[in-house]
Amino acid sequence: QETRQNLFAFEAGSPEPVNLPHETVHATNFRITDDNLGCGSIRQKFANNLSAIRLLKSLEEEGRNATSEEQEILSRYVGWGGMPQAFDPENTSWSSEYTQLKELLEDEEYKAARESVLNAHYTSPTVIRGIYEAIGRMGFTGNILEPACGVGNFFGMLPDHMSGSRLYGVELDSISGRIAKQLYPNADITVAGFETTDRRNFYDLAIGNVPFGNYLVDDKCYNSLGFRIHNYFFAKALDQVRPGGVVAFVTSRYTMDS
Repeated sequence: QETRQNLFAFEAGSPEPVNLPHETVHATNFRITDDNLGCGSIRQKFANNLSAIRLLKSLEEEGRNATSEEQEILSRYVGWGGMPQAFDPENTSWSSEYTQLKELLEDEEYKAARESVLNAHYTSPTVIRGIYEAIGRMGFTGNILEPACGVGNFFGMLPDHMSGSRLYGVELDSISGRIAKQLYPNADITVAGFETTDRRNFYDLAIGNVPFGNYLVDDKCYNSLGFRIHNYFFAKALDQVRPGGVVAFVTSRYTMDS
């Protein structure tokens, strides 16, 4: 079990302790084993989100990887989908949470979090396992892309028979993407919009829970097609996987309707 210690030393002639660096934490990808991950009341989810963000900022200040125990805390971050009251200054019953969030996040982080309320949808372990079971019957191995990866739950439930795969994630939201980097340090995670990346015919599998809504993504290669965001993710992912590759996304009925 990994442990972390706070070490102090005294310089000669000085009564003040000097902080020594934290011991190195081996970079290990997190494994999700709790089927109830992401469950709980909305206030519990809010509290878990704040704990994860505070820990993330502490890790970044210290310039180190999360321990396995700290990864457990980070993994409970579920984003802000369906939690608009946390961003409503007029909601008196959530005034304390609103204040805490404003104080904790930088301006750009707060703006991104508030904008994610409509399309940051958490994916439960049960759904992820079902998708992997279907893919497993296809005899898959290779490069895996998760666009809009959030904190990377699909990576955290990668089946053993796919453990040799190379993992690539893309996440627009800064907080979610940075948490994903701490949870899956051996994956290649880009914190940016999917429209900024392009690895055509590179992946064997694109998997995930893509954002959906009645709006467009500005990507010059796809603008002429007029796809709404969910269909844009499908179209671009199809170009990113190799011939014979698999795209397995959670989406709304509107993709089927179109």
